[in-house]
Amino acid sequence: MSVPDITLFNNLAFSLDNTTGLLQTLEQQMGTGKRVNQPSDDPAAYAQSELLTQQQAVVTNDVSMASSIQNRMNSIDGALAATGDALNTAIQDATEGANGTLTASQMAALGNAVGGLLSQVIGAANFQYSGSYVFGGNQVQAPPYDPTGNYLGDTGTNAAHLSDGTAIQLTFNGQAVFGNPTTGVIGDLTALQTALNSGNQAGVAATLNQLQADIASIAQVRSQVGAASNLAAAEVNNGNNNIVNLTSSISAATNLDVVKAAAQLQELNLQEQALVSVGTDLGRIPLINVLA
Repeated sequence: MSVPDITLFNNLAFSLDNTTGLLQTLEQQMGTGKRVNQPSDDPAAYAQSELLTQQQAVVTNDVSMASSIQNRMNSIDGALAATGDALNTAIQDATEGANGTLTASQMAALGNAVGGLLSQVIGAANFQYSGSYVFGGNQVQAPPYDPTGNYLGDTGTNAAHLSDGTAIQLTFNGQAVFGNPTTGVIGDLTALQTALNSGNQAGVAATLNQLQADIASIAQVRSQVGAASNLAAAEVNNGNNNIVNLTSSISAATNLDVVKAAAQLQELNLQEQALVSVGTDLGRIPLINVLA
């Protein structure tokens, strides 16, 4: 059975259009380096890529938060370290003031020095990170301590929550860390200052054990802060690894196999040339044959 020439023309036109379309698509993919640029390219791969990209955005946010938390904890540790240094100096002053060899004026001079240490500790207790007070519990907008060491914060804390469920404490109950004029670090420094200013050697000696206990207490808080810093560092490390894996998965779903694409491009170009050549030959067929 013979095939009408008009059918050949139609089939040729369809094949040429299809080949040209494939060439254009492949050239676009070669230009972007991606096999999937829009949903119609590969609906399943496009959907997978979108999901992976969303996951990557979440993990990237986690890494940013964890990195900020790590810096925050390191800064908090600096404030606590300064408090420990102040306590060590206070112990030296208390030891000197309790040995019974100082005059009243010399003890008063030590009292003034301890007053300076007390101010340093209150300053550390009013430490801010990025404009937020750390040791006021949930009260982060105002200093948690007044100049005399009275606590103005609350007993609450708040934490950052990452997408994997990890929670890292951000603020602390300052009174539990530093005390107030009658308790803890601030109370013991206040008692030492008072005893030195009044020349009370027994009172000065009585503060030594409390100051040693305060150093241990601050060291314990620093340990908690260090653990939080390590947790944040682990989240940063794990998150960065996840980002690398997600990036690889996105690439596998959407990126173009350049070597394979180049071979396909060459094949399509040859196919297009062949179709054009056939079209040229068909163009020589008499019109009466085409219409037959």
